[in-house]
Amino acid sequence: MNIKLLEGFDNLNFGTTREDFIELFPQCTNFEIIEEEEELKTESVEINDLKSTLYFEGDETEMLFTACDTENKDVILFGEKIFTKSENDIIDLMAKHNYNEYESEIEEWGEKNISFIDAMADFYFYNGKLSSVSWGILIL
Repeated sequence: MNIKLLEGFDNLNFGTTREDFIELFPQCTNFEIIEEEEELKTESVEINDLKSTLYFEGDETEMLFTACDTENKDVILFGEKIFTKSENDIIDLMAKHNYNEYESEIEEWGEKNISFIDAMADFYFYNGKLSSVSWGILIL
């Protein structure tokens, strides 16, 4: 699985409709509504083979792929496997690709989050080891 920040992963791009996603992954149809406001809702679907959860946002007429969260230890970012990297290694890798601004905080559940706002990417560490990566885009 190859992460493409602000784009998607592998050959699946952010902005792909839910219908087009189902054509590509016909085995992945167990969508779960995780948030629903007046006209906007968010749904998730798990791809077990990739150890990833994909998120779709939209309304009754169209749902678009907007974010991904993965625990896949084989994931690649900028040509490098990242789950073997330390916090400083991730910060250096992101800086090498012009993502220099980040924030760091300890989440309620105990993981450390290093968030790169301009890349829309979050790296979660537990006991100093990368535990998951989330990335996406905003669709208004």
